[in-house]
Amino acid sequence: MSQAGTGEMERKLSPEFFEMYGQMKRRNVFRVIIRYGKYMAARAEAIAHEHGYPNFKLMYMGFLANVDPNGSTASELARCIHVTKQAMSKMVKEIEREGYVEFRPHENDGRASVIHLTPRGEDLLRLGVKISEELKSEMVAGVGEAHVEHLIDTLQTLMEKAEWPSN
Repeated sequence: MSQAGTGEMERKLSPEFFEMYGQMKRRNVFRVIIRYGKYMAARAEAIAHEHGYPNFKLMYMGFLANVDPNGSTASELARCIHVTKQAMSKMVKEIEREGYVEFRPHENDGRASVIHLTPRGEDLLRLGVKISEELKSEMVAGVGEAHVEHLIDTLQTLMEKAEWPSN
């Protein structure tokens, strides 16, 4: 057997390591937040589907919530939700196709367009508030209001201390 083969054998992870890793994985903050976020997104989408929005995706809410009442440009929205202009372009087309936004000419720049919510987009934004309240109620039912409020406060504090620009 070559030296490389022997070295590979010596690096084999022990059953104890896998046991320790399995325990650590269950308590990994990144993993827990991501998994719960995916659950919440799936619940939000299911609720929206029940309310007549069969093609709703949670990413729409971050977009719609950042459209200024007087309209926004795609570049402004890209900065707000931390995506590239290319990703924003794709998202805008999808959201426009769903009938949530429309383009209007820019008042001062004839080459530019401004994104505005349609009545359907405004309705979806209102539904988003209801969905958020419903999901929070489900959390409160599961662990109690004090725990949920503490979680929200803690995550807000962490976001304030993070280097990522807040919205």
